[in-house]
Order: sequence, then structure tokens, then C-alpha cells
Amino acid sequence: MSRAGWIALVSLLFSGAARPETVLIADKDGDALLVFDTASGRVERAIPVGGNPHEVVATADGRLAFTANARSNTVSVVNLLEGKEIKRLASPLFAYPHGMAIHPDGKTLYLTSEQNRLLLLIDVERLEVKGQVATEKEGSHMVVLSPGGEWAYVADRGSAAVTVIDTRKRAVLKHLPAGEGAEGIALSSDGRWLLVGNRRANDIQLFDAPGRRSVARIPLAEDPVRVAISPDGTRALVPHRRSSEVHFVDLARREVLARVRTGREPGGVLFLPGGKQAIVANTGEGTLSVLDLDPLTVRSTHPAGKGPDGLHLLRVEAPAGGTSRR
Repeated sequence: MSRAGWIALVSLLFSGAARPETVLIADKDGDALLVFDTASGRVERAIPVGGNPHEVVATADGRLAFTANARSNTVSVVNLLEGKEIKRLASPLFAYPHGMAIHPDGKTLYLTSEQNRLLLLIDVERLEVKGQVATEKEGSHMVVLSPGGEWAYVADRGSAAVTVIDTRKRAVLKHLPAGEGAEGIALSSDGRWLLVGNRRANDIQLFDAPGRRSVARIPLAEDPVRVAISPDGTRALVPHRRSSEVHFVDLARREVLARVRTGREPGGVLFLPGGKQAIVANTGEGTLSVLDLDPLTVRSTHPAGKGPDGLHLLRVEAPAGGTSRR
């Protein structure tokens, strides 16, 4: 995409005009952050970042994005307006940095340091580590935050557990037993349901998040690597690396509604607004599939780097008292 075209796209993103959805992609084999436009079905920008980026998140205003670079043990800070990396954070505390989430107040980036068994706190303004919490478990891989940011939930894939952390006290509240290979993790938008993909146990586990208890385990096929919960909190999508299938699960009935084969080795997954479509990153073949959910079908598949995985929906929020911009 030309520089003029990129400026036009960014101008539309930050204006009040209607726009298509923009998805950020961590291309872990291409060492890049990709900007994918759902209307054109194209990667509009590939921004070089650190080695082997697995996850990506962005600030609520859509101006900064962060990638967790597992191979280089760094975090890239990308200015989306300029379309370039502006800083690469490094620390002895970073040992296979992976899961990321930004607090609703926009001030803190939470980052897992898997091999150090840590959840790190990074100051979004100063771009430096400002705190840490020891998870006390092996393989602290992914993290999600409660809607208000009071709680962090960390999937500990080496310990078959989920660590619940009080973010205000910066302390572990509880360890919830999970299945072997607990890896993918998602929280419903109301904070009620916590869903974990037990990759080696070949099932997903549903927790009552406020009650801190497991309420169901739903058997699936082999290697459920990620999970995503629909905007209304009733259904979930679960990609399976080994079979290259995505399963559509009814969380109330606790059963698989449908399954569809996407590209090779699907991983990152997210629902688009409205809950009628979703996107899946096919890591093993460098593509992105758009899914229709009623019925579950692959609507289209598009080139997306060398090894796309972590996804983030760029939804720009207006300042307090302003008009929402999306």
C-alpha cells in the first residue's frame, strides 16, 4: 500500500466516518505486525517488529499497538498513525513474553513472562516495567482481564491451572485447577464466564469467574489451542491446530453446534462486532479465514503473512464525553 493510501486509511480510522473493521495480526513467522482491512480482504500494512511476535494488543484510542516477541524476549511498541515501530522494550524479566492485556484505564499493559512465571506490569505512558506478580505456576502463557480490570486470569499451561490475580493488590488470590495444557483463555464481556482451552486434555473448561469455580468441561477434538467467546456470551469458537478445524460451541447446552475446516493449523480467533462473523488466523499456511456463523461456513480466505497467530480487533473509543469512533 502506498504512503498516501496508508495516510488515507488512518485518517478514516480516526475520523467519525463509518469504516470497515481493522484487525491487527501478529505474524510470528514473518516478525511483523500486519494491519488487515476486512472490507478489502487485504493486509494493508506490514510493520517490522521483534522476533517471533505471538500476541498483539492496542490502546483504546487506536494509536499504539504492542507485540510480545517470544524469540527475541522483547516487546515492540508500534505507532499505528505512523505505521512503524517506535520502541523495542527489553528487560531481564522478559523470558518468553507472551500473553498481553491492557487495563481499561489505559495506563497499564499486563504481560506474561512464561519462563519466569511472572505477570509483568508495563507503564503505557513511560514504556517501562513498573511492577510484577509471581504466578507461582509453570508456563504462565495467556492473560485476560475482568471488564473493570480488577482481576487478571492467567492460563498456566505447564501447571494445568488458572491463576487469579488481584490487580489492585498485585497479589495472587487463587489458583483454579484446569486440564492439562491449559492455554487459550477468554472471558465473556460481562465478566461472568471464563473459558479455557485444555490443549493436551482435548477439552474446554468453563468457569464461573466471580464464583472462582469450574462448572463444566466440554470434550472436543485433539489440540484445542485457542478460545473466543461471542459478544453475547452464549457461544464460543475453538480452533484445533492438529485437525485444522474450528468448532462452534453452545456454552449453555455445553455441546458442539458445528465444525468447519479452515486453513492449516488455525490459531488466533476473534468475533467481529455483532457476533455473526469471525476471523481465524491459519498459522500453518499464512492465511486469514473469515467465517459466517449461521450456518458455520468459511466465507473467504486471504493471504496474511508467513505465520499469523494472535489477533486484535482495532476498535477506537472516543474520549469521555465524545462521540464513539469505530
